[in-house]
Amino acid sequence: MPLNREEKFRQLKNRLLKVNRLASLVFILVLLGTAFRLQVIKGNYYYEISNRNRLRTYIVYPKRGEIFDREGNKLATDRPSFDLLIIPYYFYKGWKGKIEEHPTFKFLVDRLHIDPDKLKKKLKKYKRRPFDQLLIKKDISEKEMAMIRSLQWMLPGTYIDPSWIRVYPYGKLFAHVVGYVGEASEKQVAKGLRYPGEFVGKTGLELEYDDELRGIGGWERWEVDALGHRIRIVDKSIPTKGKDLVTTLILPLQRKAAELLDNKTGAAVAIDPNNGEILAMYSSPSYNPNLFPGGISAKDWKRILKNPLHPLNNRAIRGTYPPGSTFKTIVAAGGLAEGKITPNSKVFCPGGMKFGNRFYRCWKKWGHGWVDIHKAIVESCDTFFYDLGLKMGNDLISKYAFMFGLGRKTGVDLPGEKRGLVPTRKWKKRALKQPWYPGETLSYAIGQGYLLVTPLQLAVVAAAFANGGYLVKPHFNLYHHPPKKKLNLPKWVIEKVRRAMLDVVEDEKGTAHYTARIKGVKVAGKTGTAQVVSSEIEEKYKKGKKITVRKFTEHAWFIAFAPYENPKIAVAVVVEHGGHGGSAAAPIAREIIREYLHYKGIIK
Repeated sequence: MPLNREEKFRQLKNRLLKVNRLASLVFILVLLGTAFRLQVIKGNYYYEISNRNRLRTYIVYPKRGEIFDREGNKLATDRPSFDLLIIPYYFYKGWKGKIEEHPTFKFLVDRLHIDPDKLKKKLKKYKRRPFDQLLIKKDISEKEMAMIRSLQWMLPGTYIDPSWIRVYPYGKLFAHVVGYVGEASEKQVAKGLRYPGEFVGKTGLELEYDDELRGIGGWERWEVDALGHRIRIVDKSIPTKGKDLVTTLILPLQRKAAELLDNKTGAAVAIDPNNGEILAMYSSPSYNPNLFPGGISAKDWKRILKNPLHPLNNRAIRGTYPPGSTFKTIVAAGGLAEGKITPNSKVFCPGGMKFGNRFYRCWKKWGHGWVDIHKAIVESCDTFFYDLGLKMGNDLISKYAFMFGLGRKTGVDLPGEKRGLVPTRKWKKRALKQPWYPGETLSYAIGQGYLLVTPLQLAVVAAAFANGGYLVKPHFNLYHHPPKKKLNLPKWVIEKVRRAMLDVVEDEKGTAHYTARIKGVKVAGKTGTAQVVSSEIEEKYKKGKKITVRKFTEHAWFIAFAPYENPKIAVAVVVEHGGHGGSAAAPIAREIIREYLHYKGIIK
């Protein structure tokens, strides 16, 4: 029987209801599944995204450890500052134009005088890490702070944080030793080695002990608005201050060295010959390290870089010079130890020595007459050492140069130390593609030629003769005590050279008799005058009356220790283009020694 219309309508209605119920069930299942996925499976993910939009975590930089001299004087410390920072995400958010046209960029350049090129470069680098803290200006003034606060509504993502800024109370006095801090590089930040915007050691002890000095940063979690401006703090952790560093340095001695080297180019190093503690180290000219922690201006940086005397260079560990006659102490020790000469061996000095087709002159044109090893050191006779150099040869001279620590880093706890150069035959063949010529040994024996040393290395040499034949490791950390190394030399050899060094100062014919003596104290030393150009060039300019050109004048050296019986201090001084070591460098060393002995209460 065919269905009537009402029955058909009812069946259709039932089918539609079933489809509707099924669709509703599917919809509910999909809705529940989506809700389960969003809230359970991906809940943490979306929660983090939500919090990232609402909450921001900011680094709280720790106070850096302080650096002291041995008496507790602060050589590096921190003071409170206020810094302007920005979150790059808000800078770029919704902005399609050029960086330079951004209102915040214009404000920073026009009102806060930020270098536009540096700012542009910095923003581009941190575009890859948009939520990092980007330091814009350190140590802003109260006026700048008020201006930023009043206009913050138009400066998205900017904020002001209390922080610390490094201060060097004695300015250029300890610049080369203490060093300075600067903002961590992008590479350090990218590798997770340092926090964004953190100031880290760049040179000197600040760099060498950066891991200990920097401390551990804290953090603060803030709720922010749509423009990235802080509303309220949600959570925080407290930063940990860095460890302090107590050095071996002595403020009055450092001050004396700086005073004596004022208006000169050179360096002075004073160490305790018994343990290697560095009592003073000054390089001249110096610079003001306080220019760097706040971000050095382009003008100041250009002025420093264009200075022909290179004030950033620590000449005490990076300046390499021929040692001149100070090297004769090492050659003498080697010659005696190897039996090439005896204490009684004599050479006649007529004012030089003929070798091959050249006459190698002695500094004393009329000669020294008959000379033994003692007199050769006291009066610094070149002819005696020309003869000894030929007897020893390059290899033996190099053996003892290496033994006394030349040609190698001393291992001082400062970055950037140079090793100098001990010119072996193998070195010359490799570096210059030339053989070693016999005549070069004569120059080598008197501390000339290719031989290069640093002032710190010669201070260690002076200390070795002072302490009876031990090589000390120079260091600045007062609580670090590196071991000494015994030199493979007979005691009588060291004593023979020591005695001659004493008469360099005490004997009337000694090259430092009138410039290094201290009343009531026996000082031992050795002068050195290192040629900058060859004697042939020097003679040429003398004839042309151009020898007054400063760059051709010899470097002046003096190494010394005192008191002779029980040494407490060893010193090395170099004055670039200072002329004779006895007249230019010896008086400086004498006053440094006098200052220290007065400090120790040995003399009044």
